[in-house]
Amino acid sequence: MVQGINLPVHTLIIGAMSVHIFDQMDLGAVADTAARLNRWDFMLTAAPYPILGGTGYPLNAIATF
Repeated sequence: MVQGINLPVHTLIIGAMSVHIFDQMDLGAVADTAARLNRWDFMLTAAPYPILGGTGYPLNAIATF
């Protein structure tokens, strides 16, 4: 616990290290599509919202094969 900082690990990783955290993603549809197309490489697109001081937000990730 860090006094005065909510979610210190997220704050450090996102704010100080500029690392994007993608957790709780349901990749079942991506796996099904990859198997159907027999293509295992895809581009993941995710545009961030400009929320000042935010460390998380809903994300609409798009997999393009």
